[in-house]
Amino acid sequence: MKTSRKIYAMNLFSNLIFYAPVALLVRTNRGISLSQFFVLQAILSVTCMVCEFPLGVLTDKIGLKKSIVLAQFTMLTARIILLVSNNFMLFSVEALLEGIAFALNSGTISAYIYMLFGDDNYSNNISKFYNWGTIAFIVSTVMFPFINSRWNINALIWVTIIANTIATVISIFIPDTDNSIENEEQFDLSKTLKLLVHDKTFRVIVLIVSLFNLSFLLINFFYVKVIIDNGYSENIVSPLILAYSGLQLSQTFIIKYLGEQKAWNKVRLFSVIASLFFAGLCVISGKPVVLLMMILPTILSVLGIFIEKIQNNYIDTIGFKNHRATMLSAFSFFADVFEVVFLLANSYISSFNYKYIFVFIAASLLLSAIMLRNDNAVKSVS
Repeated sequence: MKTSRKIYAMNLFSNLIFYAPVALLVRTNRGISLSQFFVLQAILSVTCMVCEFPLGVLTDKIGLKKSIVLAQFTMLTARIILLVSNNFMLFSVEALLEGIAFALNSGTISAYIYMLFGDDNYSNNISKFYNWGTIAFIVSTVMFPFINSRWNINALIWVTIIANTIATVISIFIPDTDNSIENEEQFDLSKTLKLLVHDKTFRVIVLIVSLFNLSFLLINFFYVKVIIDNGYSENIVSPLILAYSGLQLSQTFIIKYLGEQKAWNKVRLFSVIASLFFAGLCVISGKPVVLLMMILPTILSVLGIFIEKIQNNYIDTIGFKNHRATMLSAFSFFADVFEVVFLLANSYISSFNYKYIFVFIAASLLLSAIMLRNDNAVKSVS
């Protein structure tokens, strides 16, 4: 099997999560209360944050491929535990393992594809990789009602485990990247982090990463509210999600058309476009709103890919390419911190009107685009 096909197949099968639409029911049907469910989500999130740096360092030591295989195996173990879980303790172990798997994959996939295909082919290949994850989401969503009605929730988990097993096996056969180290510099993590925190370019990129993450959170949280406020039934939410997921598959063609060069300029452009779309959701009503809601996720997906390219370019520029996974973990960690601050601010803003949150994110994206324009260091790394 061709190298790229192995990677895409791995992502396809690892994202076939057939029980996702009833993730809450999987747990509440086995005695987990709603409050305990949120505690489990907190365990997962905290595990991701706590493990970011240690697992990033581990990845740089053992290699990107081994980290990917370990992540797949850890997630498979978590799915198996989910199948047999019947108390809070077992569900906690499952959440812990999921968090570890997510932390292992955090930055690792981006680094792997960057190292495997190179800077000139990165954006095109990472977009294709993500597209197979999107296809998996569409397939599992469409097949969910059939499997659930014909069998039961346990069958959904079983099919997910089978898919995850296939993904794990495929990951063993993906090619390794060149881990050879020439003239390796002395790497001091704490000293490096202090330097990064004081670097303007790093802070600007972290800001845009956190805004990107927050933008997708707003879509997940508030699209239903926007639909209802515009006179539509919440029943159209599922078809809308499938529609915009299908549209996201066009990101590969968009990126191929735009090319690989000057990623900073494209991040700035798509930040402005996303800002206008969020503002449009506040002032436009009726059918045009649905059109905006369908297109916005694709805009953000393209933005996210060019952000990842800037991150990898920056790592090359500062001379830490041999510690790429650790540096990408640093971006993720500090972006998570920014995201928490933004969420706390938005919790206050939303007490007035949820549209104010859209105004806030629109203004923040616009500000980040201006900061990118004025930061010559960002331009030099892309």
